[in-house]
Amino acid sequence: MSVEQHNMSARGEALRQTGRADSLLPVSVTYESRGRLLLIGPEDRVRRAAALAAPELHLTLAVSEQPSDSQARDLEAIFNATAALESLTVRDAALEGYLGHFSLRVRSQGGESLLLERLCHGPQGHFDLVLDLGLRPLIALERPPFGYRHLADDEALAEAMEALAGMIGLFDKPRYFTLDSEACAFTARGVPGCSRCLDRCASDAIRVEAGQVRIDPFLCQGLGSCASACPTGAIHYREPEPEVLEDYLWRLLERYRAAGGHHPSLLIVAHETPLALDQLPGHWLPLSVDEVGSVGVESWLLALAAGAGQVCILTTGCGPSVRQTLEQEVAQVQPLLGGAGLPRDAIALWDGESPLPAPVARLPLLARPVKGGKRERLFAAFDALRGDAGTDQPIPLSAGAPYGAVVLAEADCTLCMGCVAVCPTGALHSPGDMPALHFTEQSCVQCGLCERACPERVIALAARLLPDTQARRSARQLKGEEPACCIRCGKPYAPASLVRRIREKLAGHSQFQGAAFDRLLMCEDCRVRDVFEPLVANPLDQVKV
Repeated sequence: MSVEQHNMSARGEALRQTGRADSLLPVSVTYESRGRLLLIGPEDRVRRAAALAAPELHLTLAVSEQPSDSQARDLEAIFNATAALESLTVRDAALEGYLGHFSLRVRSQGGESLLLERLCHGPQGHFDLVLDLGLRPLIALERPPFGYRHLADDEALAEAMEALAGMIGLFDKPRYFTLDSEACAFTARGVPGCSRCLDRCASDAIRVEAGQVRIDPFLCQGLGSCASACPTGAIHYREPEPEVLEDYLWRLLERYRAAGGHHPSLLIVAHETPLALDQLPGHWLPLSVDEVGSVGVESWLLALAAGAGQVCILTTGCGPSVRQTLEQEVAQVQPLLGGAGLPRDAIALWDGESPLPAPVARLPLLARPVKGGKRERLFAAFDALRGDAGTDQPIPLSAGAPYGAVVLAEADCTLCMGCVAVCPTGALHSPGDMPALHFTEQSCVQCGLCERACPERVIALAARLLPDTQARRSARQLKGEEPACCIRCGKPYAPASLVRRIREKLAGHSQFQGAAFDRLLMCEDCRVRDVFEPLVANPLDQVKV
């Protein structure tokens, strides 16, 4: 038996023996549609669609454009067929919502803003379905919401009307994500930070409300780009859980080797993408997922650490946003591979047409998946991969990578701790009462909050990765100095240089003379005591003018 036949047999055995522990009862969201269909666009096209509507659909005809073809041969027939249906002329239409909950805002002839669904279906009414026949879509998204469809021509009109008629009733969809707002680096104390998830969402499901990131589960379509791009793990893909997926990967590779397979590689492919397994070289093990964008860098590195020679992601059928996310993530991980002593193309994208890479002979590391957050798992996989050929020098990365250092202009820093107050991961921290700024590089996600919050503008970011595990995990001091101690109780309360600077600026101020000036040398508690003790001893002083 040839090596290829051995590999094919081992792959089949590994796939048969390795089960996925995906949830059989995923957390879901429910849509309710009563068949209230909004048809909007030129009147000839709207009435042509209405003539094809199933009787269970409740139609609203909204005319927003001039007729698309005033010479069409079927105009008389479609107008006669829909003569009982009234059409509404609308202006400046703005549509939002999802299956069972669409809202159309329009402008009346008097310039008043109106919600058309309330005029048609009452104060609490909504449109359930929308067929947009206008020249330009009212919802121009890569992944528009469920229940909405735009047709630029009438070629697929009958098919679309039939599909819409089938969208009546209750429909469940998985709730693809969890969101930990405490771990989110979007903003802190009004300072803008990371916006990677907002930039990657193809369905406009991620919004900012009251200064916090929110995800609308009814708009989310589970592409996973947001979770892959999130540097802190605040957005967490739920189906399947990353830890469950990584455990499956480890067992699949282990059983492939146990069955006699050689030089395994991993191919990540979407469920809906057709893949002829018998035409795939035997050393390639397929990992089928709902969306390839949901499998992040930490899982790619874990597959390599568990013994895969390479990881490829099949991009056939990916939309532009998912493809862009994958390209950016691959570009960011390839320098890490080089720094670990591996070929930079050990993780790559595959278009489905070019030949797959040849087998890579590499000893299996047998690194089991690590429990913990996204970054803990990622760095554990990187540390397992880094061998004797790996570099000891910092690995430079492109700007925007979620790993790196904080560079401090120490001489100009006043240790105000504004950066510590906004740091979402605790990478910047103060050791206690002593005035010092410490930094732990492994925790830094390069969100930029510290840089923007610094009043002295003495902080800069440097995207890189420290290969040395101990140096990356250890806290190092960026700046420290002697504290100013309270002249009453002796407690350290602020950096001495900061107190000197404040006293220099307030030396001639009319409100800071005598005892008030001396209070600048006291801690916050003693300052209060120094103000109120004389008033307690002499209550009548409180009424003196």
